[in-house]
Amino acid sequence: MKKTRRFAAMVAALTLATCSIAPAMMMNANAAGVYVDTTNGDTENGYMADTENHTYTAYPIFTGTYGTDGLTVTDWADGYNFDGLIADTDFKAMKTGTDTDATVAKDMNDITTNKGTVGATEVSKMLEDIKTYDSDKLDELAKILYKYKGTAQGKELGKTADNATPLAVGYYVVNDSYTGTDGKNDALSRYILQVSANDETIKLVPKKSYPTVEKKVKEDDKTVTGKPKNDATTTEKWNDVADYDIGEAVPFKLYGTMPATLADYSAYYYKFTDTLGLQFDQPTSLTITVGSATLTATWDATNSKYNVIGDTGTNCRVTWDNGTLTISFENIKAYTGVTASTVVTVEYTAVLNDTANIGLPGQTNAVNLTYSNNPNFEYTPNTDDENEDTPTDDNDTPDDKTDDKEQTDKTPDDKVIVFTYELDVNKIDGTKKTALQGAEFTLQNSDSQYAKVDSNGKFLGWVATTGTDTAGTTTLTSGADGIFKVIGIDDGTYTLTETKAPEGYTEMASPVTLVISAQTVNNQVWDDFVATSALTSIKLGDVTQDDGTENGKRGHVSTTVENNKGASLPSTGGIGTTLFYLAGGVMVVGAGIVLVTKKRTGKED
Repeated sequence: MKKTRRFAAMVAALTLATCSIAPAMMMNANAAGVYVDTTNGDTENGYMADTENHTYTAYPIFTGTYGTDGLTVTDWADGYNFDGLIADTDFKAMKTGTDTDATVAKDMNDITTNKGTVGATEVSKMLEDIKTYDSDKLDELAKILYKYKGTAQGKELGKTADNATPLAVGYYVVNDSYTGTDGKNDALSRYILQVSANDETIKLVPKKSYPTVEKKVKEDDKTVTGKPKNDATTTEKWNDVADYDIGEAVPFKLYGTMPATLADYSAYYYKFTDTLGLQFDQPTSLTITVGSATLTATWDATNSKYNVIGDTGTNCRVTWDNGTLTISFENIKAYTGVTASTVVTVEYTAVLNDTANIGLPGQTNAVNLTYSNNPNFEYTPNTDDENEDTPTDDNDTPDDKTDDKEQTDKTPDDKVIVFTYELDVNKIDGTKKTALQGAEFTLQNSDSQYAKVDSNGKFLGWVATTGTDTAGTTTLTSGADGIFKVIGIDDGTYTLTETKAPEGYTEMASPVTLVISAQTVNNQVWDDFVATSALTSIKLGDVTQDDGTENGKRGHVSTTVENNKGASLPSTGGIGTTLFYLAGGVMVVGAGIVLVTKKRTGKED
């Protein structure tokens, strides 16, 4: 009767936004051919199927024979680097479930002095023993055996049962490699495979899991439906879209997940790259939650760097460079409580400055994650020095400082967008419809604070009282074209009050209420990253103010206010004049009645 045994194997995989490794797995099956199924995955356990751009190559470790008791190891495979293996410090420190230091020394001596059958048999017994009691130890041994594979002996595996690759009886390490593509991230897998018969087909199912990243911006006043994928219980209005005044501190939050296969990495590099753009000032402080640790990064202007408080060594680094914020961890597994289910969060605020785009295209900003993607590579960062270590290798030498091949990949960007708007007020003569210069106004928000602007109309903030200072003024004055502007405000309800009319004109009879309403996406589904999908229209009152979908459009609202000479007029013009004429008519009729009455009285006398 044929005997099929499946062992645990190490698999690291990385797809569309993360990298990960599944526990080392030794697979034991009766098979003449081996193929990798890239169409299925182990989704119940958090893994995903592999992608088509991978190549899987099997390298022999041992040869053997097949009999009634299954596989019997007979020798090292041709081309396997036995000398490198027996000199490996980590290999010499390996123990099995029943080993003591004395038996380990004896076993290693037997392996070292018997390069052939005895040595091969002893190592294969280590595999058999370890897989029964310690999957982490098996993974460690899998990595060691992988390092000394005979690369010239590799055979590429097919990807369907029809093109399964014939393999002789024995043990193999299966190497996974891939060619990256723009906008898509991926990771590597590895297996230890035992082929113990010659008449069945082995199907390897890659186990892929990877980190993901999510960015949100807090909306300060509108209703927001839905919640972030990684923050389902929050009561705060984290969203993909928001609008703010220039000068306001805008809150942002980053969420980063872990791969399901995190345990398969001895150390795991993890870096947020958050491109805010120059429309936002540099954040002065950040709060980072990773596992059970809470870190605070504060800007040290004297030394031009962020100091990370609560970290040990220099594991976490925070930098700002020309609008890009990075938060990197040389080994995120070093923090207590970090597991495959951990969600890392970063919170900070950044001031929207006066270079902000008005209306379209808004301020789109994005984050991605760079992460370890090769479980076969022994990445051992030095988290105590000032130089950031990253997983790089170009010659199979672990952590060689001269390496230049990145053992990382990167997720696609996740984006949010922030808008701000402009109010234009046109002051005209109610009769001639010509521009009026020199009219003075104030604009108040719903908290009765006054808008302060610079000489160009750029919004500088809200203040409690009117007045001027070196930074700007709360007096909004119409220019030669009759226009004054407030550039860079949120949508909302505002009160416009005329405080001084042009010479020869009277002030508006009463303040005017202006309601600016921007229709933005507030349901967590802005995923096409097109600005016109995030800001669909803008209105002043009931009047749509859209003026196109090109950059620089859909963000300006305008209104016209009128003055007539000798009249006290409201902002819309026309009705104030009517009231003036009506009052005058009433006075004329009244004067006539008085005159007739007096004449009649005179006659009667």
